[in-house]
Amino acid sequence: MKSPPSSPRFSPTTISARQRSAPSSDPLGIYFPQMSCTRHPFTQLLGLTTAILVGNCALATAAVGQTTSAELPADCSAYASIPLPSEAEKAPVPKTPSACASYRSYRGIGHPVNYSEARACAWQERLAQKADLGQNQEEPTAWIVGGSLILADIYFNGAGVKRDIPLAMRFACESEEGMATLALPDIAKLSGSPRARGPFEFCDYAATTFTMNFCSSYESEIEEDRRSRYYNSLKSSMTPEQQSAFEKLLAAQNAYIEAHASEVDQGGTIRVIRTVGSQGILKDLFHTEVVHFERKKWPVLSDNQITMADALLHREYLKTLQQLRTQTKESIDQGAVTAGHLSSVEETWQTYLDAWVAFAALRYPAAVAVIRAEITLDRYRLLKTIR
Repeated sequence: MKSPPSSPRFSPTTISARQRSAPSSDPLGIYFPQMSCTRHPFTQLLGLTTAILVGNCALATAAVGQTTSAELPADCSAYASIPLPSEAEKAPVPKTPSACASYRSYRGIGHPVNYSEARACAWQERLAQKADLGQNQEEPTAWIVGGSLILADIYFNGAGVKRDIPLAMRFACESEEGMATLALPDIAKLSGSPRARGPFEFCDYAATTFTMNFCSSYESEIEEDRRSRYYNSLKSSMTPEQQSAFEKLLAAQNAYIEAHASEVDQGGTIRVIRTVGSQGILKDLFHTEVVHFERKKWPVLSDNQITMADALLHREYLKTLQQLRTQTKESIDQGAVTAGHLSSVEETWQTYLDAWVAFAALRYPAAVAVIRAEITLDRYRLLKTIR
């Protein structure tokens, strides 16, 4: 499945604005949605091999105890002797995989940021990693995005501790040597100062598809938490009836997006990245539309586009269904999308559409028709990417 194209044009305040003609670059007369550009680790997949080879060829030529970021050696062996802080000695050696998730305390996912709690958990995770205790199925992401990797972020960013780049590099190297090497050029550009655009994330430099998969899930969880906070903030301005309808819409959206995973090709080693990325696009689109609708910025659609949306989707659905029925057994065995997958998700999407219409009737009564058409066209655009 190709990535869905990008976003609806919205016009402020009035429905009459939808009468504007569509741009000539859009032959179907439908504005494609413009997605927010969140950086996902999987976007760095191309070119990683070259970068790793170049980085690994550099030799460490200086001591790292007090070096600046521009002077850091590229060889991970140079960081192995960097002393650990005293609190590392206090962490008891675990006998089972850690039950906590340091990345949630570090990034404030689901609860306020707590750097002290994040470090205490990360030391436990690191020891469990070193003892090769395996993955805690209750906290699968923390198996990789925890322990040494989170400690690298904490000490690089000075999150509740004194900033220590060499120590951060020791932890990054413990997590994944290729990741640490790939991060060095950007670290050198910082000239010893934290970057202005949020915390430095070593996950952005994941060098293997294995680590990318976990980092992709981590970033998805951060974005999901931000969206959830926004949705919760909206509820205070809603009537009880609107709140109930919104809760049903959120539940229907979650069910649809979970089901959408079966519409994404599951072949290859980057299937998790591909699936999480595609689901993230749909989550971003939903969030974008809610934000615009709350500001009374409605989709720019003509009356004809509104009227024809259902028929357009139906034709594309039948066309895609027919194409998927020609899939070979070999393709299906390798994870290709099937006609059965498509029809199952289509039913889930219909429930999602109905929930949107029910909520819009209560929250945006003057815009129900154009919103219904836009959600329908969102699905149409997505189906055009499934082959």
